[in-house]
Amino acid sequence: MGFFDFLFGGDEAQIKRHAKRIVNLNAQGEDRDASAQWLAENGSDEAIAALLNRFTVKYEQGMKDAAEKENVYRLLIDLGPKVVAPVKAWARTNQNFAQPLRLVEHFEGPDAAVELLLEMLAKESDPFKPEKKRQILIHLADFRDPRVLQGARACVTDFDEGVRYAACDAILAQEAQDEEIRGVLRGILADPDEDSNRMKVRIAEAFHQRGWSLGAAAAAVATQPPHGWKVQGDRLVRA
Repeated sequence: MGFFDFLFGGDEAQIKRHAKRIVNLNAQGEDRDASAQWLAENGSDEAIAALLNRFTVKYEQGMKDAAEKENVYRLLIDLGPKVVAPVKAWARTNQNFAQPLRLVEHFEGPDAAVELLLEMLAKESDPFKPEKKRQILIHLADFRDPRVLQGARACVTDFDEGVRYAACDAILAQEAQDEEIRGVLRGILADPDEDSNRMKVRIAEAFHQRGWSLGAAAAAVATQPPHGWKVQGDRLVRA
């Protein structure tokens, strides 16, 4: 243990001090950057978690905030693949997981990123805290992966309308599974209990643009079409 480690209480105390300063928006930016550098040089799992915490706060100066966060991201990249395990652990319990997800994709590829998102999605079961589930689905829409459809379709009947809408978008993004996708979306359009008109309009637009048939669901959809749409034969057209 060096003199300064002794003076400030060793690595554990130092990590706590720098972890506190990196998220202190009243501190000077240079001091936050210095703490980020120290934590990166320490490189322990605890230090990595402290670096990740910078993504949970937003500095009022948007450009500086973005620059600081990008600096933290680069420091984590420079630490190499060893960051992946603590990054995944952090993402599982935090709301602001977009940048950590980038790290997982950088080191392990899109398949691993999708796997993490679906794992996180399966654990989001509190109907009174829908925001993380919604954000997970929004990120899943960025990927083309057959697993996304199965994860998202479980959310199309969620209590929260925002979650259902995000699930719909994630499903629509999976173009390689057209027939199964059409079946799920027809069910939403025909569901008399679905009260989200904006979701039904979103689906109607997709059916119209892609030339999809309503099939056997046409009659049910015709009784309650999305606002601004009507059923003509087995197709949705603008009213």
